[in-house]
Amino acid sequence: MIEKRIRAILGQAPFDYAIRNVRVVNVFNNEIKLQDIGIVGDRIAYVGTMGEHQSALQEIDGQERYALPGFIDAHMHLESSMMTPSNFAKSVIACGTTTVAADPHEIANVMGRDGVQALMDGSKGLPLNVLIFAPSTIPSLPGFEDSNYEVDGAEMNRLLNLSGIHGLGEVMDFNGVAAAEPNILRIIEAGAERGCILDGHASMLTGDRLQAFRATGIDSDHTTPTAEKLKEELALGFNVQIQEIMLSEAMVQAINEAPVQNRICLVTDDVPLTRLMYDGHLNHVVEKAIELGLDPLTAIRCATINAADRLRLNDTGAVCPGRKADIQLVRELEHPKPDMVFCGGVPVYENGAFLVEFPASQMPEAMYHTMNRKPMGEEDFRITCDVSDTFQGGKARVNMIYQDGVGVRTKRKEAWLPLQPLASGKAKVNTDGHLLMAVCNRYGKEQYGLGLVDGVGSLNGAVALTYGHDCHNLTVYGSNPADMTVAANAIIQAGGGICAVEQGQVINLIALPLAGLLCEDSADVLLNKLDDFLNNVERMGFRHARPLSFFTTMPLAVSPEIKCTDKGLLDVANKTFLPVIEEIIEEIQEEI
Repeated sequence: MIEKRIRAILGQAPFDYAIRNVRVVNVFNNEIKLQDIGIVGDRIAYVGTMGEHQSALQEIDGQERYALPGFIDAHMHLESSMMTPSNFAKSVIACGTTTVAADPHEIANVMGRDGVQALMDGSKGLPLNVLIFAPSTIPSLPGFEDSNYEVDGAEMNRLLNLSGIHGLGEVMDFNGVAAAEPNILRIIEAGAERGCILDGHASMLTGDRLQAFRATGIDSDHTTPTAEKLKEELALGFNVQIQEIMLSEAMVQAINEAPVQNRICLVTDDVPLTRLMYDGHLNHVVEKAIELGLDPLTAIRCATINAADRLRLNDTGAVCPGRKADIQLVRELEHPKPDMVFCGGVPVYENGAFLVEFPASQMPEAMYHTMNRKPMGEEDFRITCDVSDTFQGGKARVNMIYQDGVGVRTKRKEAWLPLQPLASGKAKVNTDGHLLMAVCNRYGKEQYGLGLVDGVGSLNGAVALTYGHDCHNLTVYGSNPADMTVAANAIIQAGGGICAVEQGQVINLIALPLAGLLCEDSADVLLNKLDDFLNNVERMGFRHARPLSFFTTMPLAVSPEIKCTDKGLLDVANKTFLPVIEEIIEEIQEEI
């Protein structure tokens, strides 16, 4: 094939494809030139002005569109789409993404190595290049939540032995690393000894503790929240991966002003299907960064060649001879929605239609049987406390999760709420106007944690789902125990999924039978179901800019500052559990 490329350049053999009259974006020198592209097999053979001596079996008129490398997502999770790899691939290729680096820690929490292998197998033969990393931190915060799988040094070695593993997935127990806890260090050492790419997650580390994290060999972070942290991490040699939610004018200014920019990537991390379908994939992150002031060519480099270098992909990420022919044609750099996409030298997408067949992702039977939870009762969803036998009223000082209704970070808040008699020696907290939350273990342990959320309105009904980062236990939100019970039991019976309940009736039930995370619906079918669910949630009084992100991250034990797991209310930074009720005051009844 190498000889054929050379012969095509010399005019002694035809190119397989010639894309003529395109404005080629050169990510090496920041130039844009009107040129032609010659493709042989899966490689770019030629970039320049073709002469009369050169020919091609098939020619495509580029119409002076921009020719960009296919976007490369250096950090993401396939499971966020709730689709099989095949259906996910269709959705992102239409957005110009041709390579993704997927950390399957979502499905690994549920199914362990078998889940990782299932996603690898389900990604084979697709036009999308899917690189699978070995999930490193399961549970995400050991000792403070329970999943169906645990990773230690020995298990990490087994994961890294799976054929096709590309690196070690994000190390989320950053506090454990900074404190030199032996188990997480053994996991990192397993990857370091093999010379693997080591991905990180260091959202709350700075100063000496960030340096301790970097000293392990971990050299990426996709949770960089501020321009100041960006500068600190770049100075320490991190590959800084910026999600859409982290973008701001200050962040963009810092990227533009960075003296060395080749260690900055734009990534998606988690993209729920609704955002994927309405906003886009990595192209949307690029577009938003440009809108906030990022130089367009810098934005494109951060989503192509920088990501390729990070992932040690020396054969892709650029439109130049010898590189893989992953190419997208777009009409505007500032709004990079492709008209046409080549994957590995083959045109696979054009003007809203796919030109090739995508093999269906075959999933193992075990993925359909992951729910192990007994039915629940209303008493499971009440916040109660012990009181005197003569109790007639009072109040409780409670710890709450405050959420601003926009992002995913939370703060601790205290409030006094009324207490009401429940039974002799027992009282319940009156939670009217607040959102109740319960995280219920679904892997055979009859344990659950309760919390109260403020700042997002109440919910005149209930929502339940088995998709909840990262352990994916059964999480239930609601305003009253009756509806929460109906919602929880509907999901238990369905074997996993998402549902909404109003006045005791299930009004939405989206089955996710594959590990409680995925379904075999096409993107359009699943989108209609999710839209109906989200419309009902809004009508029922819930207020958040990104409801699915809220519902799925409130159980995330490594996300600052306070979250709820199946073991209770958690202070993430201090790695301590908090009581929901801190103090009670009983009313003193005057004798008549």
